[in-house]
Amino acid sequence: MRARTPTSPRSRSLGLSIVEILVGVAIGLIGIVAIFQAVAVWTKHTQTTSAGGDAQVAGTLALYNIERDLKQAGHGFGRAGMPVMGCIVAATDTTPARAFNFGLRAVEIAASAGGAPDQLNVLYGDSSFYVEEGTFTDATATTLKLKRRGGFKMGDLAVIAVNPGASAGAANCQLIEINNDTNPDGYTVAYTTAAYTSFYAPSAPAATPRFNAAASAPAFTGGTIYNLGPQPRLDVWSIQGNRTLTRTDILFDPATPRQIAEGVINMKAQYGIDANADCRVAPAEWSASAPADWRSVMAVRVSVLVRSRQYELTRDQGASGVRPVTPSASNPYYFGDPANTFLMRNVDGTPDGFNDTTPDPNNWRYYRYRVYERVIPLRNMVWGTC
Repeated sequence: MRARTPTSPRSRSLGLSIVEILVGVAIGLIGIVAIFQAVAVWTKHTQTTSAGGDAQVAGTLALYNIERDLKQAGHGFGRAGMPVMGCIVAATDTTPARAFNFGLRAVEIAASAGGAPDQLNVLYGDSSFYVEEGTFTDATATTLKLKRRGGFKMGDLAVIAVNPGASAGAANCQLIEINNDTNPDGYTVAYTTAAYTSFYAPSAPAATPRFNAAASAPAFTGGTIYNLGPQPRLDVWSIQGNRTLTRTDILFDPATPRQIAEGVINMKAQYGIDANADCRVAPAEWSASAPADWRSVMAVRVSVLVRSRQYELTRDQGASGVRPVTPSASNPYYFGDPANTFLMRNVDGTPDGFNDTTPDPNNWRYYRYRVYERVIPLRNMVWGTC
């Protein structure tokens, strides 16, 4: 009979049992779950940080562009006198066909009622040749005899002011487009409807003036004139779609708002009015109301409210299980005054219809906010008045 060879302990240890495999799988699953939990927490914090960064970029872009516009406000007419500064300028346009008015004001705040966003209207010229107040005589319906013609070029837009009166902004003002400066007397310019070649585009074909209307000139013989250059700007800054800061060029492209910064949901502004003529703005001289004399506006301060795009639920031990990151008791305020709180609305722009314990993506309380503010001197007004 054949002898049985005993099995050594080493041969019995080779391989894994099903129990050992299951234990290993369980340990691996626990590790995977822990990793995914850590990744989820990391992702949440990353999204919050990224959303906060986006809000910071939006606020910075918004104030940078507004400040850049306001620093040019009043260029070309900053030295206008009291009867002219603030006058209503009558204008006609052929592209598109329209008649419209605007104020000869460096900046105008269209304050909104009920805490809605304000609107900023900023006006400035871009002439490189003449930025002083000019005078003219011997005027007709289409010609002006200037005291100095050298600073006015074919293609310049200008505001003429007549019948100034005695009160602020009482002058009759009109926007014209100079299309002829070849009169041999060396003084006369014309603003007719005849086609011309602009001084600023000598190689371009002749074009019909856009802002002249043959029958729109008021009856006058003399007055003052302000050169706004070939591409003046009347920019309207506003909040559209409840979350986008836009800029619209009312003079040349009134139908196309340009998006400047997304996430900006409110904007407030105030005039810095030099009421006592000491060439500075005291803390008590800030106002949201329009001044009686537009020459006294020396600065503007602007505050924008920016909302992050990240909807956040913060865990709590309360009955609701969550709490907002921005409770209603902490509404953002502007210009350093807690009494000036921004009006908070639902994300879709409708009136606030939630409370602090309603975790809904349309509830404004579950987003983070930043307020950006800046005081912007109107240097062309300061130089013109002080």
